[in-house]
Amino acid sequence: MSQHALEKLERIVETVRRRLEGDAAVAFVHESGHRVTPLGMVRFLRSMGGRAAVQERINQGKSNVEILQELFPSSRTGRLRVPPPVQQDLFNAVDLSGEPLFAPGHADDEFDTTRMTIRLPNDVYHALTLAARVEGMNRNQLLVDLLTSALSRMAPPEFPPEEDRP
Repeated sequence: MSQHALEKLERIVETVRRRLEGDAAVAFVHESGHRVTPLGMVRFLRSMGGRAAVQERINQGKSNVEILQELFPSSRTGRLRVPPPVQQDLFNAVDLSGEPLFAPGHADDEFDTTRMTIRLPNDVYHALTLAARVEGMNRNQLLVDLLTSALSRMAPPEFPPEEDRP
């Protein structure tokens, strides 16, 4: 298997690790400089045993390179390097950036999520793209982080006293 194909597979494994699906996953792979279509991603995932098989190996604590070495033992995956940990990964237990100020104790997965489509001016869209590259994340995640941060700094809603409620 060529070095290019291995790098593309590593990026696809990373999309599973980041729980990206559909267009967000394709955009993530494109940002890495690799061309892939949604159908191509499905084929690559099937060649690795499916998304669930990759997710199971991720849950076992294996790196992307270790997963590829296990799934494709005959290929030269030794050429892929395990990237050193990013400083954010070393201190992920102390991440307070997205924590709401007035709703402590709520887990990230406690609330339902909904897909949303918004229209943005071109310059705002390009600014989001540049900022996402600088931050090392995709546009969608950056937008979610920005909205979460802004909404968490808002004052809590005012409710009438309990004796006035029906």
